[in-house]
Amino acid sequence: MSVGFTTSTSIEMVEWIARNADSLDLYGVWVGEDIGRPQDIFTVTSLILLETKRVNVGIGVVSPFIRNITTLARAAAALEEISPGRFRLGLGVGGLQDLASMGVKVERPVESMRKIVEALREIWKGQGRISGKEIALDHYRPQPSRIDVPIFMGVRGPKLVSLAAEIADGLILSGPRQYVKEMIRLVRERRSTAGLAENDFSFVLWVPTIMLSDDRDLELAKRVVAVVAADTPDSLLEEAGASKEEVEEIRTVMRRGGVKEAAKLVSEKLVYEFCVSGDAERICEYLRSYSSLGVDEVIFGPPYGRDPREAIQRVAKAWGGPDADRTQPKR
Repeated sequence: MSVGFTTSTSIEMVEWIARNADSLDLYGVWVGEDIGRPQDIFTVTSLILLETKRVNVGIGVVSPFIRNITTLARAAAALEEISPGRFRLGLGVGGLQDLASMGVKVERPVESMRKIVEALREIWKGQGRISGKEIALDHYRPQPSRIDVPIFMGVRGPKLVSLAAEIADGLILSGPRQYVKEMIRLVRERRSTAGLAENDFSFVLWVPTIMLSDDRDLELAKRVVAVVAADTPDSLLEEAGASKEEVEEIRTVMRRGGVKEAAKLVSEKLVYEFCVSGDAERICEYLRSYSSLGVDEVIFGPPYGRDPREAIQRVAKAWGGPDADRTQPKR
C-alpha cells in the first residue's frame, strides 16, 4: 500500500506525510497534479524524496501537453538524481475539463503520447538530435545524463492503455472495478502478443478512498465522486454500468453551481462505483481483493476522511496487521 495526495493538498499535510511515510511502513507515496493549482508538482515531489529514505515516490500524473518536453525531462532527471532508484514518473493526457479550461485540445493522443515517451528516453540517453511536431522540438540536441526513469502511464480507454502496455513500465488505473479488470486483461494480452514479459510491468490502482465515520464523511465522498464521475468519458461509464444521464446532470450542475451543488446529485450507487469507503479494515479488505485481478500496488487517499492524519495511520496499521510495530507519528 502507498499513500497519495495532490497538489491541492496543504504544504503542512505534505510535510506530515513526508515525515511519517517511512515509519508508517508504506510502500510508496504518489503525488497527483491538480492542473492550475498554485503548487508545483516537481517541487512538492522533491520535498518527499528529500525527507524520506526508503519509500518509492511517484508523480501520478503530469500532462506533457501543458509543459515543454525538455523541462519535463530535466525535472524528472533531477528527481531521480536526488534519490536514485526511488522516483517514478507518471504521464497522462490530463483531465478533460482541466485541459478544456486552458484551451488545450489534444487531437491525436495515442500518437502524441508515443512520441513524447520516446523523446523523454532519448533526452535522458543524450543520443542524437530530437525533432517532432508533437513534442514541439526542432533538432534539439540533449546532453547525456545516463538517467533511467521508470515511466508509468495514467491513461484511460483501450487505445491509450494498449499503448501503455507496449511502451511504459506500468499503468496507473482508476475507475470502477469491472473497468480495471478489463484493462488489466487488455494489457496482458497486448504484452503477450508483442512478446513482452508480464513481470516487467506493474499495475497501480488509484481510486478515491475515504474512511467513513458518519454522514459528514459520506458528503465528502460525494464531492470527490462528483468530480471524478464528471471527468469520466461516457464510454467508461457504460462499461461500469453507471448512469450517463445521472453523470451528465452532475456535469451540468457543476458548471453552473460548483462541486458542492453537484455533490447533492450523487447517488450512493455512484459512490460505490467510484469510491472505496468504510472503516479501515473494510477499506484494506476491499483493496486487497484487487490482487486477484493482478494489481500490484494500491494507493490510499485522497480524500481520506475528515481527519486525514488519523485515517492514514489507521489504514496503514490495518494494512500491516494489528501487531505492526510503528513509531509514534511525527508532528
